Amino acid sequence: MKANQKMESKYDAKKEDGKVLSRLLESPADTGLIRAIYTRRPDAYESYMKESGEPRVFAFRDDGKIIATCAEITRELYVGGEVRRSGYICGLKRDPDHKGYIRAGSDFFDTLLQPDIDFYYCTVVTENKKAGQIFNKKRKQISFELISSCTTYIMNPKVKIKENSNQYVFRQATEGDSAAVLEFLNREGRKKDLFPVIRAFDDYYDLSIENFYILLDGNEIVACAALWDVSSYKQYTVMEYKGITKLARRLNFLLSLLGYVKLPKENEPLKFPMISFFLSKDDNEEYYKIFFSRIKDEIKKSYRIFVFTLPKNHFAVPLLKKLPKISLDSDIYRVRFSAQKDKVSIDPDNIFTESALL
Repeated sequence: MKANQKMESKYDAKKEDGKVLSRLLESPADTGLIRAIYTRRPDAYESYMKESGEPRVFAFRDDGKIIATCAEITRELYVGGEVRRSGYICGLKRDPDHKGYIRAGSDFFDTLLQPDIDFYYCTVVTENKKAGQIFNKKRKQISFELISSCTTYIMNPKVKIKENSNQYVFRQATEGDSAAVLEFLNREGRKKDLFPVIRAFDDYYDLSIENFYILLDGNEIVACAALWDVSSYKQYTVMEYKGITKLARRLNFLLSLLGYVKLPKENEPLKFPMISFFLSKDDNEEYYKIFFSRIKDEIKKSYRIFVFTLPKNHFAVPLLKKLPKISLDSDIYRVRFSAQKDKVSIDPDNIFTESALL
């Protein structure tokens, strides 16, 4: 448990629960034509402990057996230009073999609700209808307010983007760039709601300054992002293709010719980088497009696919709509507790979504 975490409750999972939690996280979900699972192999508890911020993992038990789990990760995010403490609720799963109710009493909500957390939120795959039904159900102590949505793009780095500007220098960041990169990320990031406060790169597991790339106009950074592979502690695996995607899987050679990513094999964890903390100065579209074109060329040296996430109102969405990709929509919910006063206001038109932290 990290230094600033709260006192343990009867709901707190233990280190030895890790394997059982992993199994629950891999239970099937209703996600449409591609049934994929989000995993935290080899040990879910240890995986959560590698998350930035202050992770806390919960286990619901019935006669000693774990029948459900979720996690709460406390992080500092920018909202309205100010540093706020957020509680991200994730990993909500139940044992599909358990037919009874999962009894989470008021003491569990008291455990989640902490005075030093300004607001809570979560995301859920839009096509997960069962989760949507749960979130739309009215409750006395807790409610879920749909505030926005985002799209995760899965792309082939060989995709073609027209740009031929020689005015800017694109390169990998070095140790000497650390202060400038941190300054740029926090200066531009504080303009977005839900952008993470980045105090040091090593606050994030498997991330360093060498993961970052920068676009320079003279000596000034005008765009920046990291290539971050988190597959060492959390993974995505396609379990089954259904309907038209089952046919498309057999035509992978054609998908590749058309610029789409090849559909991966079933039951094999995917390995890919995420384009993380992607910002351009003042949301400049030219800087963003040039950087995107250059970084995909860097990705194709080592990977066949890459992933990143944009909120629905992001200025770069029109660019992405023109490009071949596989996309997955998610809904962003504000989690409200009846016992908590509203401390912050999130602008749904100015949200940042970091796929590596979802």
